[in-house]
Order: sequence, then C-alpha cells, then structure tokens
Amino acid sequence: MSNTLPVEFADLERFMPWALPTEDARMRKRLASSMVELTDYYRTLLPRMEALAEHLSKFSIDALPAEQKPLLYLGLMFMEAAVCVELFKGADVQESLGAEHLDVLSETMERRLLAS
Repeated sequence: MSNTLPVEFADLERFMPWALPTEDARMRKRLASSMVELTDYYRTLLPRMEALAEHLSKFSIDALPAEQKPLLYLGLMFMEAAVCVELFKGADVQESLGAEHLDVLSETMERRLLAS
C-alpha cells in the first residue's frame, strides 16, 4: 500500500494513520479515538466524499492500484466516523455491549460463510 494520497487529496495527508485496510482495524481506531478526533475527521472528509467517490469510480475495485487504496480506506473510515457523529454521539453505541466484544470477520471468512 502506498503511503501517500493522490495529489488532488494531499490536504487529507494528516489522516493517513486513519487509512486502515480492514474493517476490524477501522472499528478499533474508532473506539480508540475521542469524539473531538472523530468529529474533526468527519467534518474534514464530509465535503470531500463526493470527489473521493468520483475519483475512485475511475478504477475497478478488483484491480484498484496500490496508490489508490489509502483513499479508499479513508472513505471507508469515514463511514465509521459518520455513525459516531450523526447517530451514536460517541465512539461506541451507548448502553450496549461494547464493540470491543465483537469479532469482525475478514472478507475471506465472510465469503466462506456466505458460500456455505
């Protein structure tokens, strides 16, 4: 995976530590982040999401170049942050079993489960 973003998204470079390749890693980042951090991430990416999606739509997801993957991961992390800011009003769901108790299955495992 590349450690930089496409030049059009250079303003998002400070969020590279948020460009995590797995759902489990993104969930754990969300849980370890403060609401100040999550809100900053959300507010910074929200106005860029349309351009991000348009940019990534130029590529097949099955053949996404390595240098584009961090941008995809930032978009996926946005989804994690969005529910915190818009719905949960916290890094985790209030009055529920904490997300740290969940085991997030890998895509490979999910495909195996769906196939059986």
